[in-house]
Amino acid sequence: MQSKPMRLGIVIGFLGSAVLFSACSTSPSPQVNEARDSGFTSLWTAYGDCKSTSDLAKATTILDQLRSAGRLGQEKDGFILPLPNQIAHLVSTPTSRVAVDVEAMTSACALHTGELAFTQGYLDVARDLFTSIIRLHEGQNSYYAVRAKTLLAKLEQGLTISFNAR
Repeated sequence: MQSKPMRLGIVIGFLGSAVLFSACSTSPSPQVNEARDSGFTSLWTAYGDCKSTSDLAKATTILDQLRSAGRLGQEKDGFILPLPNQIAHLVSTPTSRVAVDVEAMTSACALHTGELAFTQGYLDVARDLFTSIIRLHEGQNSYYAVRAKTLLAKLEQGLTISFNAR
């Protein structure tokens, strides 16, 4: 039979282990997830706001935000890991990644903004937006490029008809 001090030591050891293991967590804290998710959330909110607005000024402002977010995403160098010189050349810098395709969101917002400008009579603004989408997707047969070309042709056809009517 075990003595009382030995049983007490086992119980204390067991409780100490339980406390230690319960303090360790394999999932990150909610604050870390919120900080990591704030970029995605703000981009997604801006994109949704752009697609749902009929206010040209608001859509243009949001488009500028999406464009600057896209530029910031391209400029990030990523995480730099300090390594000894002997192996540093063997490791490449990881690319910075966002959970959304900022270029596609920007193109969709630009299309919507261009359509708003076109319907509201701001033809130069619409032309500039459609042309910027075509340049962004140059050499690609993407939805955005095809749609921008279609709208640009429609815009040019409308201008030709209005000039001929005068």
